[in-house]
Amino acid sequence: MKSSKILFVVAALISASFAFAADAAKDAAPHKGKCCVKAEKEGKTCAHECCVAAAKEHKNCEKCGGTNAPAAAKH
Repeated sequence: MKSSKILFVVAALISASFAFAADAAKDAAPHKGKCCVKAEKEGKTCAHECCVAAAKEHKNCEKCGGTNAPAAAKH
């Protein structure tokens, strides 16, 4: 009985550590979508409508796999 409780606690701690690691990955630096990176390698800009619209707002297209910095929390 005691060993099953210890096993449960260990499993809970491991699960929590994975949850915190996944949350930290969300806060990573923003990056561009694959299509935009490919276009940059060719010396061009991405011609997708969604990427062009996002670029006008100084953002990365999330539809194509890009990420943006999280918005600052307002107090």
